[in-house]
Amino acid sequence: MSRPTPGLAPAALRRRLLTLARPVLPPLALSALARLTQLSAGIALLGTAGWALGRLAVGAPVRTATLVWVMVALSLVKGGFRYAEQFCGHLVAFRALALLRVHFFNRLEPQAPAAVAGRASGDLLARVTKDVDRIEVFFAHTLVPAVTAVVVPAGTVVVYACLVSPWGALALAVALGLVGAVIPQLGAHTAGAAATQVRARRGTLAQHVTDSVQGVREVVGFGYQGRRLAEQAALEEPLTTGLTTLGHQVARRRGLNLGLAGGTLLAELAILTATGVGPPGLLLGLVLALAAFPPALAVEDFAADLQQAYAAARRFFQITDAVPLVPDPASPGPTGEYAAPTRENAPEGSRAPPPPTAPTLRFDHVTFTHPDLQGRPTRATPALDDVTFTARPGALTALVGASGSGKSTAASLAVRAWDPDAGVISLDGTDIRTFPLTGLRADVGLAAQHPYLFRDTIAVNLRLAKPTATEAEIIAACHTACFDEVLAELPDGLATDIGESGERLSGGQRQRLALARTLLAAPAVLLLDEVTSQLDAATEARVLARLRPAVTGKTTLYIAHRLSTVRAADWIVVLDAGRVVQQGTYDALAAAPGAFADLLARE
Repeated sequence: MSRPTPGLAPAALRRRLLTLARPVLPPLALSALARLTQLSAGIALLGTAGWALGRLAVGAPVRTATLVWVMVALSLVKGGFRYAEQFCGHLVAFRALALLRVHFFNRLEPQAPAAVAGRASGDLLARVTKDVDRIEVFFAHTLVPAVTAVVVPAGTVVVYACLVSPWGALALAVALGLVGAVIPQLGAHTAGAAATQVRARRGTLAQHVTDSVQGVREVVGFGYQGRRLAEQAALEEPLTTGLTTLGHQVARRRGLNLGLAGGTLLAELAILTATGVGPPGLLLGLVLALAAFPPALAVEDFAADLQQAYAAARRFFQITDAVPLVPDPASPGPTGEYAAPTRENAPEGSRAPPPPTAPTLRFDHVTFTHPDLQGRPTRATPALDDVTFTARPGALTALVGASGSGKSTAASLAVRAWDPDAGVISLDGTDIRTFPLTGLRADVGLAAQHPYLFRDTIAVNLRLAKPTATEAEIIAACHTACFDEVLAELPDGLATDIGESGERLSGGQRQRLALARTLLAAPAVLLLDEVTSQLDAATEARVLARLRPAVTGKTTLYIAHRLSTVRAADWIVVLDAGRVVQQGTYDALAAAPGAFADLLARE
């Protein structure tokens, strides 16, 4: 089940972000030191120039050569440390972004496929790209400026009090406190709510655009362009409202800051004149006051962006904090006779020796209702209701039934896409929930009815199942799936790029490629979910003829709605509305009245 994300307050978010980025915090300290140095050098540069002009105004002598060398040295220090600040700061930011994305995928992977399937892909993509990019503001443009916004103005006030006027320093301190601490908090609640709305609406808009791009053929084919654009405009309206609210808050605060800065300079001029400070001190004081404001004003510069960074961080942690619906066992390892082996590319330490024969797959009084992301049932009736059947090694077991009867759901449960609400799914008598997920999914292979193919070559898509596969192994798997017939027609063969989701292949070709990929993994238990549903009768017959000898010795569960494909099955399980209503051989079921005979008659 998912749970509410704890610690959504800004302080808690800051702690969590800093914890995740702990490996790159040392360069951040260097960036802070560099910024302090370059800002101090800049203030010293302006102060030196103001002091020199003041002395010249009253005819006092100035050592020109010394003045020039001091200003050149300060300029070089300022420039060099400015570069160091930018280099270290962005080094931290980009490495922190990498750490955040790795953390995101590390926490998302255990939630797949159950939790991922229930989320909007466009919004999920926006969280790991746009939202993580927005969090970069926290590392590159917040932490270091926040430190210098306190240290540099405080130091300037002290210098002002010592060299110019204590009363002028007091007035400057009050003004800087208002600019750096009070004004940035005006409208913070309103801005925070608007920032949250903006991030959420951008995720919704991203999903809408994703759907429009992926479904462009349907949109154009049904003449839906105008209405689709109108839907997008409606989604953009609250986004525009949120951005406008943020803009108004920023404009109001910046207007107050500029007015306060100008008023402070006039106040300083009046105070210094009234206390009898001469021209050198007067110019020095005004220059120091003017130079003290930019570090404090930096708080306002990042305050608006920081609200969006916090909103993005909340959306980030909402995903990473979710508890997997299908957890890995706390102490992985089967307790029965069967120890699930893993393929070659499984993590070190998870590999176990293969059993002498494939395991028996058994569903024992299994009941399951599809859950939402919080683990709550999504419908009143279960997808599987008290289902019991056995698929034995060396036998071809068929699972048949009308659409919506629960066939694909049973296959998904066997690879622990979800866990049943009641009952047990076992391999050789051992509950599959006690196996490590990596080992289980390596040894129980699922060829899905609607496979996902990556935008890459055929070879890359096949080697997803076995990265170390030789070309001979790949060709053998393709031959079994009759995909070698497709390769023979492609000039580039295995190097052919199949496009987005395999769009350059037909539906039947995609199914055969996915079947070849599953066969290449060589699982002990093979789940074939409607793998020939998009093939013509002749091609389907060739695939089935080659497939039967290839799965000899394996535990094979063949899911089909066309009964012609299961005539050679050793055992047939008939599902209807999520319940097992018949079991037996093809001939026995065909001769008896019931659901199988009804399906056969309709076919």
